Amino acid sequence: MLVRSQALVLHQIPYSDAFSVVHLYTREFGRQAYLLTRSRKNSKLRQSLFQPLSLIEYEADHKGSRELQRLKEARSLFAFTGIPMDPVKNAIALFLSEVLYRALEERESNPALFDFLVQSVEILDLCREGAANFHLVFLIKLTRYLGFYPNLEDKAPGKYFDLQAGTFCSLQPSHRDWLSPEDAQSFAVLLRINFENMPAFRYDRYQRQRILRQTLDYYRLHLSEFPRIKSLDVLQELF
Repeated sequence: MLVRSQALVLHQIPYSDAFSVVHLYTREFGRQAYLLTRSRKNSKLRQSLFQPLSLIEYEADHKGSRELQRLKEARSLFAFTGIPMDPVKNAIALFLSEVLYRALEERESNPALFDFLVQSVEILDLCREGAANFHLVFLIKLTRYLGFYPNLEDKAPGKYFDLQAGTFCSLQPSHRDWLSPEDAQSFAVLLRINFENMPAFRYDRYQRQRILRQTLDYYRLHLSEFPRIKSLDVLQELF
């Protein structure tokens, strides 16, 4: 049947000479894969609509049991003014789209998560300050929706952070997946940052890269088959 929904573009890969497969996170159906005609003559499915993190409204021939749905038409929901022109924002968008492509698996509606993603992308595009911290804030906020946001009950200076359990603890864990008290304190500071106050937090290159690596390690421990993010190298060259 024909359906209409809104979506965030995660990833696009070639399928044949005539088609691509585009992975979307949709409001109505969660993550879905769609067959996209690659013809330049098809004005209803312009390739420019399917850049990483683009926000679209689309119509598709949708059958629940099918692995690949068929896109019929799409239009932009939010015209980017910052991401395409700013190399920093563009690199962040590529990085986050790859993280989301690997992290979002559920094929069912989650309006709260969808709204968070839409609002975050709009903030990234429009923000004038603090973009260098955006991906750090986004990754931590996303863990709330993925089910492994850190437990803050025992947070205090001098404590370790158990990456497996997602908790602060007084004693060094018996396994190897933990942060030292110094790193745990930096991680705790990150939990206080939001999109509104992120310009006020200053990190040098080493600190930002270290926090990002630790956050991605946290993701790998809590998401099955979460791989190394290829676009991380580009991001680290900028920060």
